[in-house]
Amino acid sequence: MTDLLARPLLRRDEPAWGSRVPWLAGVLAAAWALVAGFALAVLPGMLVWVDEGVEAPVGDTFRFGAQVWLLAHRVGLQVGATDLQLAPWGLSILFLLLLYRAARWAAHQAGSSTGRDALSVVLPAAAVYAFGAGVVAGLSASAEVSAVPSEAFVWAGLAAVATTSAGVIHEAGLAGRMLDKAPPGTRPVLAGAAVAVAGLYILGSVLVVASAVAHSDRISALAHALEPGVVGGGLLALAGAAVVPNAALWAATFALGPGFAVGAGTTVGPGGVELGLVPALPVLGALPAEVPAPAAWLVVAGPLAVGIVMGIVIHRRSGEGRRRVVTHALSAAAAAAVSMAALALLSGGSAGAARLAVVGPVPWQVALATFVEIGVPAMLVAAALSGRSSGRPAVSDRSADAATSP
Repeated sequence: MTDLLARPLLRRDEPAWGSRVPWLAGVLAAAWALVAGFALAVLPGMLVWVDEGVEAPVGDTFRFGAQVWLLAHRVGLQVGATDLQLAPWGLSILFLLLLYRAARWAAHQAGSSTGRDALSVVLPAAAVYAFGAGVVAGLSASAEVSAVPSEAFVWAGLAAVATTSAGVIHEAGLAGRMLDKAPPGTRPVLAGAAVAVAGLYILGSVLVVASAVAHSDRISALAHALEPGVVGGGLLALAGAAVVPNAALWAATFALGPGFAVGAGTTVGPGGVELGLVPALPVLGALPAEVPAPAAWLVVAGPLAVGIVMGIVIHRRSGEGRRRVVTHALSAAAAAAVSMAALALLSGGSAGAARLAVVGPVPWQVALATFVEIGVPAMLVAAALSGRSSGRPAVSDRSADAATSP
């Protein structure tokens, strides 16, 4: 099973036709990912249309699926007088995984082994995916909902460039060679930043699970009050699961201190919770009504622990030299801060009318909190470990000299 997941789709022992026309392999891969993702977005609406015997034209179901697909790529929708721009990361990750796997297949078929080979696959694939997103935005328009095709082109194009590049680089084995050509210290800095971001996200996931368990009664009551039925209940559960990855990032910002908003003028943070009227959705039932002081201190200690682990990782990968280790720790903290700010920006947006016009964390606050709460303990730990390890040989040498003296 592990081998099956690790190898690309339709792997062959040797590259085939794609080595002669690599751009065509990229085009086919992007087209496949586009069609497969669109089909998955349409499927839930089709289930409701069939189960409920809806009299609306089937075209409305396809338009709704197209709008869901666009939302997952963070394309804004104009719903009447309301702006809606909140990407459910669960769906976003699913669609990007399809594109990533397709890019690996294309890279293998094209026999990509150099940077130029990679570009010959990535650029056509990204262009096709972006163009397809623009077409989807144009065809999804209805009397009530519309999207701007140029915005869809830009957001889908950026996602396609990043995802197909990752897939092609992985399949072509270019990552190691790129790191070898990078400036010294790149590896420990990237490793430290990855540990910090992953540690914070894991911390946020734990907090989401803990809050869901603590407020399970409220979540269950909200679900039963909607009386969704079997199919509706399943779709409601899928919709909740789609935003759980967003919630994990928001919970990480909660632990960092800035917290997040669930509507204009609201805040959810360790210093206090201020919530207005929110929709009666089961997933929102996990929001805390208050945060006891002991729990707040325990949560805030999480980022400090992540910073300590980051400092240990950087020390082990940086070698000797306290100045070098401290520089790597600060650089990794800066990279982690920028990454968390970007994730905070992509995780939030607008979820509805004025009451939910602002959802998610503030990126610059998240960046500042990450740099301070992760970078300072990482720097101190890395410097302390570096000083201790550099002092050991000297003690050992003096001991050896004393033992050999007459």
